[in-house]
Amino acid sequence: MNIRHFLFLLFALGTLESCEDKLQFSPEDPVFKYVIEGIVQNETGSCKVTISQSKNFEDANTFVGVSKAVVQIENKGLARVLTETSPGIYQDLGLKGVPGQTYKLTVKIGNQEFNAVSKMPAVVRFVSFSVNTADYDPVRTVTKIGFKDPPGLGNYYWFQELINNNLQRRFKVLSDEFVDGQNISEYLVYENRTKDATKNIMKGDKLIAEMHCIEAPVYTYLFSLSGADGSGEGLPAANPQGNISGGALGFFSAQTVERKTVVVP
Repeated sequence: MNIRHFLFLLFALGTLESCEDKLQFSPEDPVFKYVIEGIVQNETGSCKVTISQSKNFEDANTFVGVSKAVVQIENKGLARVLTETSPGIYQDLGLKGVPGQTYKLTVKIGNQEFNAVSKMPAVVRFVSFSVNTADYDPVRTVTKIGFKDPPGLGNYYWFQELINNNLQRRFKVLSDEFVDGQNISEYLVYENRTKDATKNIMKGDKLIAEMHCIEAPVYTYLFSLSGADGSGEGLPAANPQGNISGGALGFFSAQTVERKTVVVP
């Protein structure tokens, strides 16, 4: 199957501190920029925006949030101001997105303003998620996902991985460029890439897959983080192109979410 798919490694997007380690500048480009990452999903309690700043290569990868920003999300003429729940993290736990509707993000930091618009795609059902005993290994376990792409090009998907509710660095994005309207069967790899055996995958562990339907700009942004060789192991783009206007890095995604869980046999 000639489907475009790539694996990426980044921090947990569940807390939206994800691209912090990727958005770094070379010594030749020391200009610091704001990094804004936000999501609205079709479930209550998941609306979140994080704001930080890009870093130089030699700086630590710890998340340092930008406080005292004014963050709002507008939908159908109604603007909701998000609450800063911890430094650099802004939330609206009551906002539930609706597929087909458009959301506008506005972030004001001092005298600077940044904007982004995202329309939530239609829901594509997550059909199957499974793991076979033969595919289990404590260090690397392979699972299988399945869903049907609806007819018409322009569908994009983002799969995130959790082990016992802990979001993993590895994830996968897909496009339907070569598989329009087909039944899609793909793999997610759950892996302990450290030397810490306590992080191995154990029998009885719960493996969770989150499927998101996303827009093309978000797909492009995540795609660019895979590295120039497209393997997920190379260097990411120096300035990943997101959908935030005003000079900030990052992305804003109105996206769907559906989860499936399997227990390691």
